[in-house]
Amino acid sequence: MKISIAIPLYNAERYLPACLGSLLDQTLTDFEVIIVDDCSTDNSVAVAESFLPRFGGRMKIISLPANTGSGAVPRNEGLKFSRGEFVFFMDADDMLAANALEKLLDAAQSFQADVVCMNRGFICNENMDHSKTLMANWDSDTTSIETPTLEPTDFVTRLNKLLAAGYSWAPWTKFLRRDFLIANDIKFPAMRISEDVIWTMELVCTAGRWLTFPEQLYMYRRSDNSMMRSKRSPADEIIFWLDPLVKGLDVLEKFMDDIKFFAFNPGYRFDVTNFFVKMQLAGMLGAMKDLTPRELYEVVHRKVSADGTKHAALIANLMVFMNYYRSK
Repeated sequence: MKISIAIPLYNAERYLPACLGSLLDQTLTDFEVIIVDDCSTDNSVAVAESFLPRFGGRMKIISLPANTGSGAVPRNEGLKFSRGEFVFFMDADDMLAANALEKLLDAAQSFQADVVCMNRGFICNENMDHSKTLMANWDSDTTSIETPTLEPTDFVTRLNKLLAAGYSWAPWTKFLRRDFLIANDIKFPAMRISEDVIWTMELVCTAGRWLTFPEQLYMYRRSDNSMMRSKRSPADEIIFWLDPLVKGLDVLEKFMDDIKFFAFNPGYRFDVTNFFVKMQLAGMLGAMKDLTPRELYEVVHRKVSADGTKHAALIANLMVFMNYYRSK
């Protein structure tokens, strides 16, 4: 088996047929599909089951016992049950170009890459109206790459690019060698959001051969009903972003503890932590401005204290950051 495609599933009955249809249209057929249902409340599982005969034994459906609220645990389960030489994480509402798997596999094998990262693709609206489809860069790297290109192996060079947001965070931009993930125990942290940021940080710091792939093969559907676009009160919005911040800092600390470079370069360790904190604060900026400083403090104190975080100075530092960004 060459490729395992893991698809987290939650209430995607409307979009799943197009997603699975794009896999049935692939020019390469040596792959399996692993759908991991996160306790959908609609007919998503029934829709998935209707496709089982069409995949001829190359598709399995796994049901989680309780809803996890994010794609992290379903993706980890997909990896656990995978058999392919390579793994690809796809979202249930997106689609692949017909030659995508063939091209990604060829690139990975030709360059002996641990990670093949697509830095371009298509953004579609909820109805997949092709007249409104946009071509997009998945990262902020301004370097024009027109052919598959191996990233430098120098750790500092990669880290500087990471801190400049030069790598895409999205799981579905990456085609990965399964043995590399297993050997390095790289999994998604169990967080509602931003789990892909920390996961990508681990990939960048661990991968031996990272290939940037410029072809547009993935169609990302921008949905108005996504968790990121849900309407929340200002206090709930703060908590929505604080939760992954608190959990993410613990994961980052443990990850950097295992890398000697960070022990001898505390400045870079601070930069990575600061980068992650600022990303989360940017997400809650609008909600910050809707609360008074006192209300903001109460929300932060209540959330951080409830989590029992070991970061003793976190509340004070967060308040400094938050008050600074509120004033901008």
